[in-house]
Amino acid sequence: MAKIRDGGRHPRRLYRHDLAVAYTFAPLREADLDLIRRWLLEPHVKRWWDDGVKTPYPDAEIQDYRDAIEGKDPTYRYLVRIDSRPAGMLQHYRIGDSPEYAATLALGEEAIGVDLFIGEADLVGRGHGSAMLRWFLRDVAFPFHGIDACVIGPSVKNIAAIRAYAKAGFRPLRVVAVPGESDPEYLMRLTRAELDPSRD
Repeated sequence: MAKIRDGGRHPRRLYRHDLAVAYTFAPLREADLDLIRRWLLEPHVKRWWDDGVKTPYPDAEIQDYRDAIEGKDPTYRYLVRIDSRPAGMLQHYRIGDSPEYAATLALGEEAIGVDLFIGEADLVGRGHGSAMLRWFLRDVAFPFHGIDACVIGPSVKNIAAIRAYAKAGFRPLRVVAVPGESDPEYLMRLTRAELDPSRD
């Protein structure tokens, strides 16, 4: 995992119809934060990421990203490129590193959490979310932590995200009310063994 920590890239190729699409994940750098800020202000991202928990938005969110880059936050954030184009952000973390959140979820097992957004509006709705998430889990998040279960918790109102995660193989667990969040989370789970290669 040293390669991931010090900025190594993990290119993978997914074949969709007659087009080859390469998803590349690079650990987030300070130089990426202006782009991240622009994405966080895009209406399709802001709708779900500006949940009133971290204020002012997006400054507080950007500070969390900066803390992660500097090793002050246990969340690991990555810039994803589709072919060579910067497209969005994915992050992974160990649920147990956030005791209050872990207590709220009450999973009864060790698990990692993931989150993502596609920043470029013209790339939304093209199947990239579910595809890049599966590659990210297989090549980055699961190996990094050595943990075999993953959960993701979109807002219960974010139907598009729920469908994308189901397409990636996540199964519904339950609806969870997280203190401080305006909407309950639609908690979903996937294990490393359930990363069915036939989906890729």
